[in-house]
Amino acid sequence: MDPFLSIEELAREFDTPNLTDWKLFSQNSSLSCYRRTHQKLIYYKFFHHLPDISPDVLHNVVLDVEYRVVWDKYLKEGRKISDGDKNGIYWLMSMPLFMSNRDYTFVQEQGEYDIGDRHFYYASTHCEEFKNELPRKKIIRIENCQSQTIICTDGAKGSKTVVLYSEDPRGSFPKAAWSWAAKFGIPLYAKLTHNACKTYPQWIKDKNIIVPNVIEDDADSAAAETAAAAAAAASAIISPEDSVVDNDDSHNEQEQDQE
Repeated sequence: MDPFLSIEELAREFDTPNLTDWKLFSQNSSLSCYRRTHQKLIYYKFFHHLPDISPDVLHNVVLDVEYRVVWDKYLKEGRKISDGDKNGIYWLMSMPLFMSNRDYTFVQEQGEYDIGDRHFYYASTHCEEFKNELPRKKIIRIENCQSQTIICTDGAKGSKTVVLYSEDPRGSFPKAAWSWAAKFGIPLYAKLTHNACKTYPQWIKDKNIIVPNVIEDDADSAAAETAAAAAAAASAIISPEDSVVDNDDSHNEQEQDQE
């Protein structure tokens, strides 16, 4: 895995983002996502602005595993796990477009930092093996994945977020999957997160509250002013020579699906 950026390096991304070698992958009025690849790894960098969500609420939503299962329509299973003195989280993600589901075992760290005159909320994750969470049949276990999330105020009532994410997906992703992610998946996920943040204070008091769902049509409507640009960006990024992400484990998806 790549070394994590320091908190100071992450904080500088708000003011002077480093986009060298990054390509725009998806964008709407509140979120920009950039992507690059290197060997087996796919890297993403997100910039997200939620003008009506405070940094502390967003930070709590990011860390709350129980709540994540409630609002994240792609998370089939999420729970805290342990292995001796090591504590972590298990995730089982539902994948679109007839692709094999993926699962993860990872550890999470979080903290709060003051840099200059700004207060930052921070969270990081990276995959680690948990001996009592064995790989499952027909599910691809992701073994190389990490993320860093940093959140601060937008200077008013909202929050700004930078997320760095990298993963070896252990399989082949068809062109249609990237097109779906750029046009629908990422805008949809941004709206899911927004809805989850708005509902979180009420959910803490009453866990029977229903979080508003989002469908692809909603996400497309919310990003209507930039849907064409996002599709064009995806088309440019998904060139014929890079339309499928392969690695040495690409046969695993087919074999596990047949078990």
